[in-house]
Formats: sequence, structure tokens, C-alpha cells
Amino acid sequence: MGNNSVKEFMARTYRALFHRRGAVRRGGGRQLRRYRRRAESWHGKHPLGFDTANIDIRRIYVPLQSSCGTERTDMRETLSSASRIVVLGEPGAGKSLLLKTEILRWAEREDEEDIPVIVNLHQCNASDHSLRDLIVAEFNQAKVPGASSLVGRLLDSGRLRVFFDGLDEVGREDRERVEHRLREFARTHLDCPMIVTCRTAVYDGQLNPEFDHVVRIAEFDDASMRRFLQNWNKAEAELNVERVISSLRSNRELMRIARRPLLLTIIAYLQSGDRAEAFGPLPSSRAGFYKEAVAHLLDRDRQLGRTRAIARYHANRKLLTLQRIALAMHDAPPGRDDRLAISGERLEAVIRELLPGFDMQTDDLLQLRDEIVERSQLLRPLDAVKSQYGFAHLTLQEFLTAQSLHDSPTRLLQSYQDDPGAWREVVKLWCAVASVDCTPVVTSIFGSSSLDSKILALESLADATSVNAETAEEIIDYFMSRLDVSGQESAAVINALGALAANNTPRGNETLEILRGIAWETPSDRQAAALRALAASDRQEAAIHLGEIEQDQSRRAGARAALRAMGEIAIPQLAHAARARSEVWAVDALARIGTPAAAIELASLLWPTSAVSRRAAWLLAWLMRVPDVEEALRECETPQIVNGRGSYGWLWSSSEPSEELRLIAGRIGFLLDNGHLDGNASDPPKPDEPIEVREIDRRIGIPLAALGIERYRYNQPSLPPHLRHGRVAATSQQIHQWVSSLNSHERRAEFAEVFGKHRLLPPLYRHLPSLLPAEIENLILVRLIEHKEQHAPLTKSEWQEACAPPPRSPVLLKNAMQWVFRFSVALLAFAAGARALTTMSGYQVSWVPAAQAPWSALSGVASWVCAALSVAVIVVHTTIRRMAHYSDSWEIIYLMCLFLWAPCLLFLSIELLAAWTGAWVTWGAIFSILLVKGLANLHIGRRERNLANPFRGMLAVDVSEEGLSS
Repeated sequence: MGNNSVKEFMARTYRALFHRRGAVRRGGGRQLRRYRRRAESWHGKHPLGFDTANIDIRRIYVPLQSSCGTERTDMRETLSSASRIVVLGEPGAGKSLLLKTEILRWAEREDEEDIPVIVNLHQCNASDHSLRDLIVAEFNQAKVPGASSLVGRLLDSGRLRVFFDGLDEVGREDRERVEHRLREFARTHLDCPMIVTCRTAVYDGQLNPEFDHVVRIAEFDDASMRRFLQNWNKAEAELNVERVISSLRSNRELMRIARRPLLLTIIAYLQSGDRAEAFGPLPSSRAGFYKEAVAHLLDRDRQLGRTRAIARYHANRKLLTLQRIALAMHDAPPGRDDRLAISGERLEAVIRELLPGFDMQTDDLLQLRDEIVERSQLLRPLDAVKSQYGFAHLTLQEFLTAQSLHDSPTRLLQSYQDDPGAWREVVKLWCAVASVDCTPVVTSIFGSSSLDSKILALESLADATSVNAETAEEIIDYFMSRLDVSGQESAAVINALGALAANNTPRGNETLEILRGIAWETPSDRQAAALRALAASDRQEAAIHLGEIEQDQSRRAGARAALRAMGEIAIPQLAHAARARSEVWAVDALARIGTPAAAIELASLLWPTSAVSRRAAWLLAWLMRVPDVEEALRECETPQIVNGRGSYGWLWSSSEPSEELRLIAGRIGFLLDNGHLDGNASDPPKPDEPIEVREIDRRIGIPLAALGIERYRYNQPSLPPHLRHGRVAATSQQIHQWVSSLNSHERRAEFAEVFGKHRLLPPLYRHLPSLLPAEIENLILVRLIEHKEQHAPLTKSEWQEACAPPPRSPVLLKNAMQWVFRFSVALLAFAAGARALTTMSGYQVSWVPAAQAPWSALSGVASWVCAALSVAVIVVHTTIRRMAHYSDSWEIIYLMCLFLWAPCLLFLSIELLAAWTGAWVTWGAIFSILLVKGLANLHIGRRERNLANPFRGMLAVDVSEEGLSS
């Protein structure tokens, strides 16, 4: 025995010392915890650049999607599909924000694998630091002790996930060197996942073959834009979402540029609170929007009526200063550290050059700088000591640079020729802001032998102030004849033609007609590109054209894809195809749009019963989780239903004021299981939900799944063998713990065995729980596993009861009844004891009257029996508590003593109480107390059953989406 104890002690000591140390060595222990806290602090907030406040990424972030042609995929799935990825996107598409959210998701999981770190590649400009040095610097900045050795271990074990952000921000003279280092780093650390972000126009496969998986960030669709604005309204400031949406719908050009997260963020900020009136109506072009936004931010103190002491300098002088600073940063000579940052000394030198022209003294230099930095927030310090400054976003710097070169097209062209990647956006913005003829610049760029330069000339036509008609026609004809160009240039050409066709101008309308003509050609790469360009125009006329083309058998596939990509503007065409021709693809396209308007059209398809109506039911069950969709369905027109036929009238909460919403929800539930829960003799259809449907509204899924399973499960438990101990089965809590602990692979295997024991359970009811949040699925499946007699069966009335607000907990009444019971027992015990003591002792006291005939003799016997049994009860109870093992014999003796002792106690107490107050009063009081106690218990039981309603527990499961991992 002693040797075993020593061995056990040594084993525990060994595990404590070495296993724990091994775990710390693998996970990084305190090092990773410190890094996680710092990463959450750094990346949880995102600077707006227009205010002192930061936005909380978790609260406003909307999941991005990747695009391939007209098809979209969730970006999280895309990023998990490969270990070497290049993420491309237009300026302001959300590339950096995507990486930050990936870090926040890792921090929420508290995972010790795939530890993410962001490396800003602009740090490589004129720098000899290796990529590993930059990674170590990130951990050092987080004050992680032993950062270098930790990074080495993580790289060697493949547990580091490296995000290289901003390949386009590396200068032309350094880019080839950095690209070589990225490829070499990827070859050296094969087990580490890596992501590189870059602007679409700059990347041309330079990182192949090491980074062979390229994805493009899709612009916001209509549903994502609405969700972003709703999140902003909840998280940051007062924003009239419907007013902004209405403004965007009425201005299709503005809608097109607002699909980028950066532009939509600026719109949301400027339309929030008191800024909406000061800013005025929204402009319709990207350059015009930047111009108005910058002007407002520089002059907002005056516009909002604030004191002159806050803003001393004129807005135009501050604007000119920012333009010169932006030009100085963007026109950085080769070998300078960084195009995205300017030193404090260089910043002051730029301002000092402007002071004589402003008729200011040197004393104004620092005050002017501070007012620009602190009041406009367009320029901000990059460190605590304010030794470096930078713009909130590169796009703002490019816009101000374009303004600064307004009168210098020659210098603009020379800068573009020297570094096309860095100056590409500046050229486009210059063409949009210039108040001069842009023909020479556009012609010069188009004359280049580079296809990328020719595409830039085409892109510049959409927003250019003035371009010669012959030049514009030449450029358009050139690309119309080359619509079938392949590679990433194809997407650029299509988007540029779509942007040009989006303008309701002679040039835009002519482009639209040309594209329409090509779209009617024989299906080919050129014809497919024209269809995509029509979709990119985002015009109602284009949607009508695509709707006509879709009805042609040979051109149908491409036209359908293009209509799906157009979003809300194509709803009339999609609804017509679904309603008139029962086209299932059109139903799916309406659901992918996902806006309230699309949901209303889907609701109109629920009648009569058909394959289309059932498809619409599945998709609405998925969409109704969105509050905007639910609100829109409350005002949706519905047909008259006679006697509730064809709809589950019990499904939706009876407290819902909208009869339309109750009818639609009931119809959805009825279509999903073909009315089986209301007694339809036919079997429920097999689960055939569209691939988009991965979760349905719990208020529809819970009653269908739970009541369907309740109807078919056998009167026997389905417990796996390891949850049984002889004839004793596991408790509900133990079963729930087991179900919750299973991973996805184990769940499939275990539940296949469970479902096998319920052979008659239809496939639909087996599948429905998997479309609900995991915890709700667990609660439903626990009931399937348990014995049927262990709980009362679930009913529709219980579901309706659970949909109503919960009653107040009867805690006060329950406590009051417990005190009444205790007082009654104490009073009875006191009276019985007094009667027994006086009877056995023969000593009479004044307040205990003598027993009256005919109860005197019986009182004496009861007193002696009660005394003897009291002693016996105490002895037996004490013996049982001291026993090492349970004994049935002693329990029986104990119960027999209590059975004989209780009547004696009641007789003695009631007899004395009757002598005190009279028989009628005593019995009246006893019956009154029993009646009140019974009614109270009935009320308490009813409330507790209501609160313990299994449906109420399922509805109470928290599935909030505050966290990014949910």
C-alpha cells in the first residue's frame, strides 16, 4: 500500500513538472496570452480617420465575400481552402480589415494553433530587415518576452499564420526584392499558412508558383450594405438607415461606389447625427465624394456653429497644406523610407514653405499643423511621440495628391511612367477632379504598349471631366473588340466598361447599347464578358435587357449569372421568372440578394403549393433570422386562408400583432413538413433545402424538429452502452454533457446509431436539428436519446406557451408557503408536546386544560406512544446516518416509526387546540390552511412548469453574434 502511494506521488510530480512545462513550451504560455491581449487591443478598434473615436470592428463588421466571375463565396471558407493565398481588392475594399478580423477570431477561440500576425509590407521600403525580423518586431511591440525564440519555434512547428499586408504599398524600386523574399520565405516555412494582400491592378502573378491561390474580394452586395449600416446605427451613432438606403437607390452611380467598405464607412460617418444636415446631399462620384468629405471635415467646426477659437485657420489653407503634404509623401524619391509616412521634420518643412504665401509667421507653423491633425483627423500621428505622420487611408492621400497636381499633368504623367503601380489611382482621381481637358493625359496613357495602361485609360473615361469624343470612341472600340481577354485583366476591362455604361449620359448609353448588342451574339467568351459588363453597370435598363436574354435558350446560363450579380435592381426580372415560369434558379437568386424587398417577393411565392413554394419556404426560413426581413414581412400582403388550411396557425407567437407575419411563418412551417404535424396522412418530404441554407430561424425550426421527433420516437431509451450502468441510466444532465462534448465526426457516428433505433423517424425530422444552433440541437437530441416516459410529451400548446413572455417566478409565494408550513408544524409539535408532557407527568398547568371525555383515555395512550416513537425515530435516524452502507431494513423500520408517530402527533395537537379555541374554530382553521396551501401549490406548480417548459429553454439559448467566431 505504501509503495503504491509513493509511486502515485512520483507520477503526479513528474506530470506536474514535465507535462506542464511541455505544454507551456508548445503553447507559448504567458507569451501567447500577452500577445493575444495586445492583438485584441490593437486590432479590435479601427481608426476612422475622421474623428478622434475608433470604430469597434466586432460590432460593425460584415463578413466579406470572394468573387469568381458572378459567383460569390464566403471569404472565411475561401481563406481556409488553401495555405498560400493572395487576396486582391480595389482601394477601400477591406483587405486590411479582413486580416484584422481573422486575428480577432483567433483571439476569441483562445487557440494555440495557427497564431496570426500581421506584417505591413510598406516597412520593407528602403529597409534591409528580413521578413522574420518584421515578425519578431510585431511580438516585441506586444512586449512579449523572448520574442525571437518564440517566433523561431512557431515557424519551425508550422503554428504561425503570417499575414503580409499591402504588397502594392512597396515602392517600385523595392518590390522585386520584397517579392523574392516572400517566395523564399514561403519555401522555407512550408507548414506555415500565409496570406498576401495587394491591390488588384498591381498584382500580375509575381508570387507564383509559391502563392498559386488568388482570390478577389467582392464588393458589398445590397444585403451586406444594409447590414453594415444597421450595425453602424447600433454601434456608433444615430444614423437614419432608410434615408441613406433611399439616397443610394435613387443615385445608381453613388450606389456603385458605395459598395466598397471604405466609401460606405465615410457615408455612414457623414450621415450620422448632426453631421447629416451640415454635410448636405451625397455627391454621385467617388472624386466628388472625397472632395465634399474633405471639405466638410476641414470646415465642420464653422458649419456646426462652433467657436472660432477652435478653428483659427481657413479651410482652403488647410486643404492646400494637406495637398502639399500628400504630394510630398507620394512623390517620395527612391531610397526614402516609406511612402505612407512622413517625418515630423519633413512635415514642418512642407508647411514652412507655404507660410509666406499664406501671409503667416513662423509662430503659426505648429498651430496650423495641430489644428489640421486634431480637428480634421485626416492626418494623424503614427506614434506616441509624433515623430511620424500619415493619412488615415492611402486612398485619401492619393486623392489629395491628385488635387495637388491639378495644374501639372506633365509631372503626373512622368510620375506614372516612373512607378505605374503607385500612381495608377492618382491618375484616375486626377481625371475626375481636373477642371481642364483630360484628353492629353488619357491619350498618352492609352498610347503605351502596356495593356494595364490601356485599361487605366478606359477606367479614367467613366469619371473624367472632359475627354475628346474621338479619343473616347477609339478607347471603347479597342476594348469592345478585345472583350474576350483572359486573366485578371478580363475583370478590370469588364468593370471599367460597366462603370462607363453606368452613366446616364450619351457616352454611357452608347456603351450600354454596344454591350447589349454583343450580349445577343452567339455564346462565347466575348458574349459572356458583355453580359457581365451589363451586370456591372447596375442600371435598370441593363436588368431588363438581361431578363430578355435569359428567356433565350442558348444564352440562358450567362444571363442568369449576370442577373444574380445585379442584386436588388434585378428583383422584378427574377420575381417574374419565378412566378410566371416556376424557375427555381430565380428563387435562389432572390434569396442570395437577401434584402427585405427580395424577401417580400419570396413570400409571394409561398402560394399555391409547388416545388417553387417549398423552395421559397426553405429560403425564407433562413432569411427570417435577419431583423429587417422579419420587419418587412409584417407588412407583406398575403392571401385569405380559410380555416387556417395550408398553414400552421399555432407555429408563430400569438402575441405577434401582424397577422401577415403569423400566416407567412405558419405557411413556411407547413410547407417544410407538408403539414405532417397537423395530421396530414402523407409522410414528410425528404430534406431538400438549398445549399445556402445552413441554419434556419429557431422559431420555425424548434417546433418542427422537437414535435416531429416527439411524435416518432419509441418508448425506449436510445442510450449508448457507455451511458448505462446496469439498469441505472444516465441522467439528463449527463446525457447533455456527453452530446455537447462530441465533435462533428463523433456526432455523425453516434447519432447514426441513435437514429437507427428510431427507424420510423422521417429523414426530415432527423435533419432539422442540424439546421439549428448547436446548443439547441443538443437539447432536442437529448430528448430523443432519453426514455420516452422520463418526461411528459411535448405539445403544440407548450410551444405556444413558450412563445409568450415568461411569467414571474413564484419565489415570494413559495417562500411564504414554506414559512406557513414551518409555522404550522412548529405549532402542532408544540401543542402535541405540551399535551403529552402534562398527560404523562400528571402535572397540570393553567394554560393546558385537562383532556375532556371521551378523548382523555385515548390522549393518555397517544402520549406514551408518541414519546416512545419519538425516541425510536431519533435512534433509528442516527443509526442510519452512521452506517457505512445503505440498508433497506433500517429504512423500513424508520418509515414504520414515522407512520405510527405522525397520527399520534396530530391527534394530541388537534385535541389541545380544540380545547383552546373550540372544535369548530380549530377544524375551520386547519381546512382553511390546507385549502390555501393547496391552491398556492397549484399556482406555484403551474408557473414552475411554464418556466421549466423545454421549449422555453431552447428559445433562451444565447446565439448572439457579437463575437466574430459565431
